[in-house]
Amino acid sequence: MRHRSTFAQFADESGVLLIVAILVAGLAAVRLPAAHPGRSTGAYLIAGLITLAVFGLCAAAHELAHAIAPASGSASAELVAAAAGPLASLGLGGLCGVATAALALSGAGGLTVSVAAYIGLANLVLAAGTLLPGASSDGGRLLRAWIWRTTGDPRRATRGAARTGRAIGFALILGGVVVLVAGAAVAGIWLALTGWFVAAQL
Repeated sequence: MRHRSTFAQFADESGVLLIVAILVAGLAAVRLPAAHPGRSTGAYLIAGLITLAVFGLCAAAHELAHAIAPASGSASAELVAAAAGPLASLGLGGLCGVATAALALSGAGGLTVSVAAYIGLANLVLAAGTLLPGASSDGGRLLRAWIWRTTGDPRRATRGAARTGRAIGFALILGGVVVLVAGAAVAGIWLALTGWFVAAQL
């Protein structure tokens, strides 16, 4: 697996970003009005836009972490470069958690606290989503780097990562179908789509 540009990595992760954007839209249209009723439509819209804008900056930080990581063409360098983005998102999610707690303790408005909490959640979703082992996702690159480092064979690592990612993708699709049949339609559809996202990259 050759080194990929920051733009290419961003494009490969667009499925995860799309899922997060949909969640943010649902936040403004459904979750915030339900959690904090009585506000104006404009207030919910502004809160949703702020969430999306700040998350956009966080996504840029995720990609910047990849860009500044060393890329010497070795298994260890590939491991560090692949892990940099998810670690940045996890760190930002943790910082947002601290900010949420601080805002709540300071008596900030419930809408403000919710925005901070959802930005943190969006970062955690981004980290988890990109760690799924698709061929060109962070998770796939991490798995390939680990196999490469263990076996010393980059070609074997590429094949092993692809097989593992494909198996996980199909398992998620099957799990989504089972959940869907069990009656949890939304959860089943999201799980199946996630599996398709992983399998489609292979």
